Amino acid sequence: MKSILVARLFLLAAVSLGIGSLRAEKPFESDSLGNLRLGQPATTITKSLGKPARKGQDVEWEAIGAWGQEWQFPKQGLTLAMSSEKKGGAKTVLSITAEAPCKLATSRGIRIGSTEADVAKAYRDVQDKEDSEPGKLFVAGSLYGGVMFHLAEGKVVKIFIGASAE
Repeated sequence: MKSILVARLFLLAAVSLGIGSLRAEKPFESDSLGNLRLGQPATTITKSLGKPARKGQDVEWEAIGAWGQEWQFPKQGLTLAMSSEKKGGAKTVLSITAEAPCKLATSRGIRIGSTEADVAKAYRDVQDKEDSEPGKLFVAGSLYGGVMFHLAEGKVVKIFIGASAE
């Protein structure tokens, strides 16, 4: 406990003094797609999108200690990973995947069909350069929580919001 307190105090001092490459601003964690956000309850989703065309089985996801279910909205080009604390429990949005024909844009104006240059301009300040791969993948935030823009022929073909790594 004492070592955790010392570590927190050191981190606070480093941020306050601007030591090294630590930044005081809040890190980029997630984004929205239209009015869809991580953590939204299922009732909000069905009010916005209607009932999903298909729902997967309610499956225990041991890696995150939750029950998960895939909701598909093919007419809108959306797939949502929904989760709950117990089997059959009230679901919330865990991740969002958009592909054609999705017309929704992120909060920074990027949508399916946007150019790689548009993505770089909009998300340059939060790009994870280590995990991004020019022409294939642009990671905003991190693989542990952020937005992944999948690219083909210089354009966005898929947008994923959430954590793609554990």
